[in-house]
Amino acid sequence: MAKTDLTEREVTGILKRRFESKPKLPLGFDDDVAAFPMSRRRLVVLKTDMLVGRTDVPPGMTLGQAARKAVVATVSDFAAKGVQPRGLLVALGLPPPVRLAKVLEIASGLAEGAREYDCRIIGGDTSETDDLVIDCIGFGFSETGKILRRDGARPGDIVAVTGDFGRTAAGLLILLGKKNPWPRRFSKLVSSVLHPSAKLQAGLKLAETRFVNCSIDSSDGLAWSLHEIARLSHVNIVLETIPVAPDAKVFAREKGLVPEELALFGGEEYELVLAIKKDRFSRVSRRIPSLRRIGNVEKGSGDVIASFGGGFSKVEPRGYQHFT
Repeated sequence: MAKTDLTEREVTGILKRRFESKPKLPLGFDDDVAAFPMSRRRLVVLKTDMLVGRTDVPPGMTLGQAARKAVVATVSDFAAKGVQPRGLLVALGLPPPVRLAKVLEIASGLAEGAREYDCRIIGGDTSETDDLVIDCIGFGFSETGKILRRDGARPGDIVAVTGDFGRTAAGLLILLGKKNPWPRRFSKLVSSVLHPSAKLQAGLKLAETRFVNCSIDSSDGLAWSLHEIARLSHVNIVLETIPVAPDAKVFAREKGLVPEELALFGGEEYELVLAIKKDRFSRVSRRIPSLRRIGNVEKGSGDVIASFGGGFSKVEPRGYQHFT
C-alpha cells in the first residue's frame, strides 16, 4: 500500500471530523451505533453495516449464509449497546445475471436472521453492482442514559468477555486452505465463520443490570476492541489472560501457530467486550453464565498491556481493516 493510500480508520476519521457537529449527539461517531434524541427520555438507535462479497464472503459460504451474516453483523452492534433492534432496511447490490434461485436464497438467509433476533425486515433497495453487496440498516429504541457506551471504562473496573476467541481466525484459515472436506474435529471452527452468532440476549441482560460501564462488540478483533475502549475511555487495560477457545488452541498447535495471536487479532467473533463495576461483577456474572474475566482497568493513556507469564508486554492495536 502506497503511503498516500488511506486505511479504513483514516477514512472514517476524515468523515468524522467533517460531519461531527454541535450540539453533540448522545453517542459519538466512534461508537458502534448512532443515537438521536426523540425526547428527553427516549432515543432512536440506528446502525448500518455493509457486507461485500469479495471481502466478507469466504470460500464455502453460501449466499444464504452470507445474507444471514449481514443481519448478524448489524444485530451485534445493537447487542453491544443493550438495545433490541426492531426493524431492518436492506439494500442489495447484485451482479448480473440475476437468477431467481439467487434472490430466493438471499431472501431466505435474511429472513432466517431477522427471525432469529426478532427484528422485521421492513423495506430496502436494489441496484446492479460488480460484486455482491448487502447493506443492513437497523433501528431500535433506548431510554436516555441506559444505552451502553464504548467510552465509559473506569479505573478499578473488571474487563470481561462473553466467550472464548480464536475460532473464527482458525476457521477462516481452514476455509482458505485446500483441504475439503475439513477434519470433523474442527467443525466448530468452520461453523463459527459460516454461522456466526450475535450475543443479543446477553447484551440486553447486561444493560438491565446498570453495572456495565463500557461495551463493544469484537467484530474487528479482540485486541482492537480493547484498544478502542482504552483509547476512548482514557485508561489502560491490563490483561490477566487471553481467552483462547480450546479447539482453536489445538488447531494452532497442529499448524505451528500462536494460539494467543488467533484470539487477539482475528475478527468477526461477535462476542461482547466489557468493563464492569468491580463490586458488581459477581452479580452480573450470575446473570450471564458465559461471562469470563480477562483483566482490569487502570489509570493510563490508552494502552493495552498483557500481564502474565512473569512479565509485561504491550498488545498491538491490530485488527481487521478494509483497504489494507
